[in-house]
Amino acid sequence: MSGSGPLGALSTSSQPAAPADASEPVRRVDCAVVGGGPAGLSAAVCLARMRRSVLVIDDRDGRSLWGQTNRNYLGFPNGIPAAEIRLAGRRQAARYGAKFLSGRVAAATHDDGSFRLRVEASAGDGHRETAGRVANVRRDEELGSSLGEETVIGPADIVARTAILATGVRDNFPRFLGWAQCVGKSLFWCIACDGYESTGKLVAVVGHDEDAAETALDLLDFTDRVTVVAGRPEGFDLPERRLADLRDNGIGAYPHAVAAYANADGLIEELVLDDPDQTRLSVEMVFAYRRPTPRNEVAIALGLELNELGHIVVNTEQHTNVPGLYAAGDVTSPHDHQISAAVHEGNQAACAANYFLYRPVQRAPDKEEC
Repeated sequence: MSGSGPLGALSTSSQPAAPADASEPVRRVDCAVVGGGPAGLSAAVCLARMRRSVLVIDDRDGRSLWGQTNRNYLGFPNGIPAAEIRLAGRRQAARYGAKFLSGRVAAATHDDGSFRLRVEASAGDGHRETAGRVANVRRDEELGSSLGEETVIGPADIVARTAILATGVRDNFPRFLGWAQCVGKSLFWCIACDGYESTGKLVAVVGHDEDAAETALDLLDFTDRVTVVAGRPEGFDLPERRLADLRDNGIGAYPHAVAAYANADGLIEELVLDDPDQTRLSVEMVFAYRRPTPRNEVAIALGLELNELGHIVVNTEQHTNVPGLYAAGDVTSPHDHQISAAVHEGNQAACAANYFLYRPVQRAPDKEEC
């Protein structure tokens, strides 16, 4: 395992001895995992169990801190909140020696066979409102403190032999009073995760493009009470034949923005449309389709190949186009962005990184990586 030095200005009072050049405090690890959601934590567990030094860097700005309950994850017949999976994963990774750093990777370079990450304090980065429910964030912070998580105050440099990017996406939910409490309770984005719960219910899809049309039609497998609202003044970006598909299948389509999401205690009850009549649509569930934004800033800094949507291109073993650098979870290009897939991809990335870290004698003579 690689040795480690101090992280710079941290919230902890007990720090290891400073390196020879105290002006450039550096921590060296076998693997830096950027992102502490299901993908990153799965990778951390696997690598820590392989006796690698692992540092999970996370800014608590991801999907796993929202209020959604995951009901299609094997082994939890009654479902389990995503935030609980995250807490359990952090405990599991810590049990095997993984360390945690709370901060945001502000710069990244790849040189001389290693990755150098400059980590800064995450507060005030302009995106904190998307970090999930306040109660979930606080519980995560409390657990992190009990596990010895360090919090960056001044910039800290991490040098890693390998790195796994599990930075996820930033969801573009509609903003309205009470919206954060509705996410995962009555406001959703994934039919594979939550379509079953719409069975027989009044469901509205808010979106203007083909993704919204497909989702509305797919929801007919669960309920025949589906409506689509464009969610913007410009109306739909759909050809007439596609609008006809909606009408022919009994789906009402309203080319209007939403003036208000009437909600209480996280439950959206009505959509008030921004039309001359202020049309009110009763709803029980809303699927909002505004394409999420991949959190790919670190990937771009490291020169990774991205697809047309900005997701990191990987192969089946989570390799990127840069040796020693892997990616997993929602930030990657595979279609299946679910927790179960993220856990699998994190494990795959960890196994690939571990093989990369093997000494030459440990590898098959004709094999570069696995």
